[in-house]
Amino acid sequence: MLEHPEGQMVIDDFERTMTRLLLLAMTLLMCAGTCRSQDHKIRVFLTGTDQTQGNISNVPAAEVGKALDKHCPEVVLTIEQQKADYLLQAKDTGAGAGRKPYKFTLFGSSGDRVFSTETSRLDSAVKDVCTYVQKHKLSLFMC
Repeated sequence: MLEHPEGQMVIDDFERTMTRLLLLAMTLLMCAGTCRSQDHKIRVFLTGTDQTQGNISNVPAAEVGKALDKHCPEVVLTIEQQKADYLLQAKDTGAGAGRKPYKFTLFGSSGDRVFSTETSRLDSAVKDVCTYVQKHKLSLFMC
C-alpha cells in the first residue's frame, strides 16, 4: 500500500488487480459448484404422454426411446414435463417413405420451437434431434 499525502492508505494498482482476480476466481469456483454436472442426462418429454392438448405425438415412446438409446445415450425420455429440458412432438403422418412421413418438432423448456425435421425414417429423425441437442448442450449447463 502507498500512503496518500493526507495520511490515508491507498491500494496500488497491483494490489487492486490481484484483489479483482481473486474475487473472480472465487466467483467462478462458486458457480462451478452450482452448475449441472457434465454427466447430466438431457431430458426430453414426448408430447401426448400426458394428454398435452394439440401436440400429441403418435410415434410410440418405446420406439423413440430405443432410437435415442442407440444414437444419443445422454438423452433420455421423461414422463415428468417439469423436469424436461426439451419437449418433442414426434408424428408419423403415414405417408410413404418417399414423402418424409416422420415430422419431429423440438421445443425448449420455455415452450418455443427450437428445431424441426422431416425425414423418411424414424432413425433419421432421431439422429437429427440428437445432433441439435448435442450441438446446443452447453447452453443447458451454463451457470
